[in-house]
Amino acid sequence: DEIFFGIPEEQTVWMSHSDKVIEIPEGFESIADSPSTPYAAIEDKERRIYGVQFHPEVRHTEYGNDILRNFVRRVCDCTGEWTMENFIEVEIEKIREKVGDRKVLCAMSGGVDSSVVAVLLHKAIGDQLTCIFVD
Repeated sequence: DEIFFGIPEEQTVWMSHSDKVIEIPEGFESIADSPSTPYAAIEDKERRIYGVQFHPEVRHTEYGNDILRNFVRRVCDCTGEWTMENFIEVEIEKIREKVGDRKVLCAMSGGVDSSVVAVLLHKAIGDQLTCIFVD
C-alpha cells in the first residue's frame, strides 16, 4: 500500500474518537484495522484514493509523518521541495500582478485568516493597502 510503504505492519496511532466506519464504498478495501476498528485505513487502488480513521498529523501516531510523506510523494507525486518562503514569494508576486497600482481596502476581524491576508498584502503592495478593523 502506497501510504504505508516502508512502515511496520503494526504501529501505534491516535484514534481520539468513538466514530468508526462500518461499511466502505464499492472499490475500496481495508488496508489497516484495529481490534475495534475494521477500517482504520482504506484504499481504492484504481483511483488512488485513501482514507484513514486515525490522526496521522499528531505526534501520538508513531509513523504519522511517514504516512503523510508517503501520501504526498508516492500518491500525489509531489517532490517535497515546497517551502513556506517560496509559497510566500509566489503569492506576493501574484498579488502585485493582480493589484497593479490600484489601492486595496482590507477588512480585518482580528482573526488569523484576515491577519495573514493583511500581512501578505502589505508585503506585496505596502502603502497601497488600507486596513480597517471590523468588530
